[in-house]
Amino acid sequence: MSGTGAYKNSLRAMGRINPLSTNSPLRFIVVVVLMMGLTCCAQEQKIEGSVVLLLDDAAVYNFFTQKKASLSYIGESSLLEEFSFSKDTIFTQLAVESERNWTELLYKENSQSRYSYIFQKRDTVLIKIIDKKPWMEVVNRTSKEYDINWEVKRNQELYKTDHSSLEDFYFLWNSTFNSVLPISMESELIKAKTSAEEGLEKEKFWLDSLVINGLLTKTYFEFLAERNRFEQIKIGLFKIDSGMFDALGAMETFSKKSSSEEYHIYLDEFSDFLLGQLIVQHSEKIDEIIGGAGDGYFSQLMLYKYLERQVQEISFAEVDQLLTLNTSKLPNEWEMRLRAPIEKLRIQDPDMELLGLGQKRLTFEELLAEKRGEYLYVDLWAAWCIPCIRSFPETKKLQSDYQDKGIQVIYLSVDKNHKFWEEVTRKYEIAIPERSFIIMNVEESEYLKELNVELIPRYLLFDAEGKLIHPNAPRPESRDIRVLLDSLSSE
Repeated sequence: MSGTGAYKNSLRAMGRINPLSTNSPLRFIVVVVLMMGLTCCAQEQKIEGSVVLLLDDAAVYNFFTQKKASLSYIGESSLLEEFSFSKDTIFTQLAVESERNWTELLYKENSQSRYSYIFQKRDTVLIKIIDKKPWMEVVNRTSKEYDINWEVKRNQELYKTDHSSLEDFYFLWNSTFNSVLPISMESELIKAKTSAEEGLEKEKFWLDSLVINGLLTKTYFEFLAERNRFEQIKIGLFKIDSGMFDALGAMETFSKKSSSEEYHIYLDEFSDFLLGQLIVQHSEKIDEIIGGAGDGYFSQLMLYKYLERQVQEISFAEVDQLLTLNTSKLPNEWEMRLRAPIEKLRIQDPDMELLGLGQKRLTFEELLAEKRGEYLYVDLWAAWCIPCIRSFPETKKLQSDYQDKGIQVIYLSVDKNHKFWEEVTRKYEIAIPERSFIIMNVEESEYLKELNVELIPRYLLFDAEGKLIHPNAPRPESRDIRVLLDSLSSE
């Protein structure tokens, strides 16, 4: 239930074509015709203050969907907004709604390729694919040669590859210390770090030469030079001898940076990385570290990310308490964005259609009505999920221990193979009438989409009135679930 993009997606799609199939010739013709019309009247359609992105042809959209690409930028709230491309619907025009004079757009794809682009307010941008890379052209004004596609050109001219030496170092670091089987590569890391630091110095001088020779606008130069300085500080915090990133040093250093950096996407990405490092290295002090960092933009961003992570793991009541406690520390819009997924789930219709083992069909709402007066601990599982099956003894023990305390365990399978589901329920002794069901509309259920059920097993907790109170309840083998169920049964 990530808050990113859930509260407001300002990367607005226009020129929608649906439901023509992805490979349909008619679909291609319609896209081309619409693109011609949109290009002619882009200025009239443009939202005041926005940057309008036009796809050159249908092949661009197909390329983005195949690459599982996304576009993101820092919105008016100073938080990340993101748009992902889907095969279900075609968009020929996107509006990046921002009143800022400059907008940085980040393109990412599943191959880990990433490119940054910087646009002025009210730019109209034509997106092409050249040499299997996104290429952006501003069509409503004249820009200098290196203003827009500077990162693609930097890789080609400075590094002679599709990526920088800095990216090589980060990849090697993650491969060494974050892999399932870490291996010792100290000498390789030292070389990679030295190469990355030298690359950043080369980039700094390269940017200087571009602006001196009139190939790069000064404002673009200032954006890029600031990021270069940031990366030079950041890479110095990677300690190869200890295999650690200096998370405390980073928190102290960047919390002191001025708020002029707040519109840079790299700060948002770095805050995610840094939070993960702080949790691993200083879990016992994390509240003190985040809470005592100050009130600057980066400190607020770290607090927001920390709260966002907690909000996904606690009950609705705990969310209310946590956010109320931190209300004065965050901008109002940030708090609203943290609350938005929860509030939406609270009112979302639980539109799951169920089939029981005795071929009994009912909706989840009907099941909730039948179980009114009891708390329901719902186990979302699948017959192919080994961790799900391994947890069955614990859920059965919970049922045994709490069945006389007004609490029931319900099994909901997300399987597509009904026969396999039945076999597994019988084999592992959860073929329990009135408590074991398969969800018939997994792909169509808006409720499951809002829950963002990507990993199973997943556990939900509903109160005696049939209302969801915990979208990520503790696992059945944990001590936390017994503490929680004990508190509910004593009410």
